[in-house]
Amino acid sequence: MKTAALLFSLCFSMLKADELRLHFKPDDHALGDVHPFFHGGECFLYYLKPGKYDSMLVRSRDSLHWTPQPLTHAPATAVDWMSPYFVLGVLRDESAGLFRSFHGHAKGRMVSQTSRDMIHWECAPRAFHVPSSDYYERRRDPFVFWIPEQKCYGCVMTTWIKGRAKPSGGGISLATSPDLQNWTDHGIVLDLGNQDEPECPQMFQIGTRWYLLTSIYQSRSVGGPVYYTANRPVGPWTFGGRLDGKDLCAAQCARDAKNRLMLYGWMPLTPATAEKQTWGGHLALAREIHALPDGSLATRLSPDIAQTLDKLVWTSHGGPSRTLIESCLKFGAGFTLASPSFRLDFPPLGFVAFSEKHIRICDATGTCWSELETQWKGKATVSVFVEEDRIEVFCADRFSLCARLPAAGGPLKVSWSAGEPSAAPGDIRTSLLNAAPKP
Repeated sequence: MKTAALLFSLCFSMLKADELRLHFKPDDHALGDVHPFFHGGECFLYYLKPGKYDSMLVRSRDSLHWTPQPLTHAPATAVDWMSPYFVLGVLRDESAGLFRSFHGHAKGRMVSQTSRDMIHWECAPRAFHVPSSDYYERRRDPFVFWIPEQKCYGCVMTTWIKGRAKPSGGGISLATSPDLQNWTDHGIVLDLGNQDEPECPQMFQIGTRWYLLTSIYQSRSVGGPVYYTANRPVGPWTFGGRLDGKDLCAAQCARDAKNRLMLYGWMPLTPATAEKQTWGGHLALAREIHALPDGSLATRLSPDIAQTLDKLVWTSHGGPSRTLIESCLKFGAGFTLASPSFRLDFPPLGFVAFSEKHIRICDATGTCWSELETQWKGKATVSVFVEEDRIEVFCADRFSLCARLPAAGGPLKVSWSAGEPSAAPGDIRTSLLNAAPKP
């Protein structure tokens, strides 16, 4: 297996330097928990670097081409509360003309950093913090947001509930404040029951409905994004569903200049199971979160990324042949499905299988590495992207799924099969993803 992975890596490294890369990773380290914020037509993507969890920043105007941006922080004094991860989620404080970010500190207090340009940061006065409390063993991962109905700020936090074992002590807590200084702690607003601490919670509003986004920690892995719904931030909260599989880790969202809710997460650096997961990896393709008429949430490929990829060279396929590409290193495939009894194969790496109730990404042996429950409703448009050992699937403007498979070595051969004649795909096209449009 190691030899195959090395051969594949060497083969892929022969690609031209200017060719399009779907999945960003810094040159010398993995990319951990991401926190997007849009400003001036750019996405400022703060992330944590594995090790001491230092805050890092990359910037992009198209969510494909990312430029590293060094961060600075003013010297901290003896009375300042400071941590390596000093920038997480970013909030614009219009009244003060500042950008703010909050992070967890000793005893579960949430403290603030400020910046005028999102690059140079300094510790905020101690008055700007969410005080510690006594209902938890640990509290962290704050996200501060505005609650228009109450004309106040909210701070949602992941919580290990006091007096319970960590694997079954997960909860979400909330505090509110009119001025980011005087906080009312509402305690646990969502008790996850027999679940571990969740990761990176957020609250946001679509219409009159509130949503809570988080990743449920599973055994020894971060877990994929799930959401809950409520009429107000204090709850009661009802489970809404899953937005992706386990390999879209610690996903976070932010509204862009067009008020679209864009979702970003990382894919583990090596193939992951619930029992073993590398923390950090590559950035997955951005998704757009949108609400369906019944209030449930759906995801689709970022419209901007879709537009960029559409400018590549695509080949249409027709006729009886089920082989789409004889040999390639990476590819994109688009098609329509009237019935979900369908499979897209790309040996020796693996395949994507569609059924009425699931989408699964599997390796060549049939082992499933990521899956998502679905509800098939009529004809669906599907896109699949494969780059090295990373696979992404987008279906019907409702479902997305990503996974990293064990590297198999050698070029890929792309073909399809259907369980019944009505499941044959239509409007098939493929791309070798070998041109790099400029942002």
